[in-house]
Amino acid sequence: MSILLASTDFWEDMEVWRSGLEEAMPEMDINVYPDEGDVNDVEYAVVWKHPRGILKKYPNLKAILSLGAGVDHVISDPDLPLGLPIVRLVDKKLTHEMILHSLHWVLHFHSDQYLYRIQQQSSEWIQQSSIQSEDRTIGIMGLGNIGKAIGNSLVNLDFKVIGWGARPKESLGSIEYYCGHEQLEDFLSQTHILINVLPLTDNTKNILTKNELTFLPQGSFIINIGRGGIINENDLINFLDSGHIKAAALDVFAQEPLPENNSLWMHPSVYVTPHIAGQSNPRSAAKTIAENIRLIQNGEAPYPIYSLDSGY
Repeated sequence: MSILLASTDFWEDMEVWRSGLEEAMPEMDINVYPDEGDVNDVEYAVVWKHPRGILKKYPNLKAILSLGAGVDHVISDPDLPLGLPIVRLVDKKLTHEMILHSLHWVLHFHSDQYLYRIQQQSSEWIQQSSIQSEDRTIGIMGLGNIGKAIGNSLVNLDFKVIGWGARPKESLGSIEYYCGHEQLEDFLSQTHILINVLPLTDNTKNILTKNELTFLPQGSFIINIGRGGIINENDLINFLDSGHIKAAALDVFAQEPLPENNSLWMHPSVYVTPHIAGQSNPRSAAKTIAENIRLIQNGEAPYPIYSLDSGY
């Protein structure tokens, strides 16, 4: 039996991933595509933006495991074998990276760093009035493992944190939770800094358009680390131009890489990062992937399995 690593995006890191998996599972053969070994031996495919169509080549494949938190790159394969579990990556190091990225931009906007940078360019010495963290409401869309971890970190810094999701959830401690489209307006109208951690599904695609962005308070901020396509980018630009939304830190986009002629690049109120908020740590993630493979080998369910019904 063997594990196949396949990617069109991580080529320079594939040997690092191989080493991590070999250390975590020394009993398994680890191959890197296109050096796949005997196709009949491949039981697990560990992938990120794999070459389309290759997964149907392996008759004994038992599961497909993602090298990242998202699985859009897997389910978009038109030749994807049916009936196999697709396992998302929920790894403590990846979650930690997304917490740090979110905290960076929350503090950047909360402490007026964006504004002081503008003042510096004009040699203006103007001290802005500070707002206490408990008087700043952070709204998080998507309260899964990552969103909840981000929220708890912000609660520990004395921010007021509220959350929104499509489905009801049990108690989230200090995070007040809003659910469904009927509560979206109430959620957004209280949110000073919005963090999007939602996956892209049929229900979340284009969920934030001009109609919804209007509900945000005047002078609010947006941080998007979920998926592009959830926020309508043209509508967002209009709200930035008017000043209704003061600034936005965007790590994900409807089209990636972000085209050179996209106006978001040069917008004075937009901070662009190239989808790096939650970069996988090969050594840590390899252990998580190995744990899930062992669960499958023992007849147990890995975690978390992509759900076709929910879209994540």
